[in-house]
Amino acid sequence: MHKTFLLFIIIIGALVAFCGYFALLVNWIQDYSNDVYSHNRLEAVLESGALLLYTYFGIKFFQRHVNSLR
Repeated sequence: MHKTFLLFIIIIGALVAFCGYFALLVNWIQDYSNDVYSHNRLEAVLESGALLLYTYFGIKFFQRHVNSLR
């Protein structure tokens, strides 16, 4: 029962995190296509870095929690 509840919470959290990640990715693609980053290099570095960190920590999170459910 405890592992089922934990798995449910992880799945809900993953869906919420995926929606947030998708929104950030769409924003990044729109800014890149509208040439926003050529005018504001700091925004390009910060948003790209945030996406990379978010991806890295998301992968680490899943590796840790999926391995603990086995």
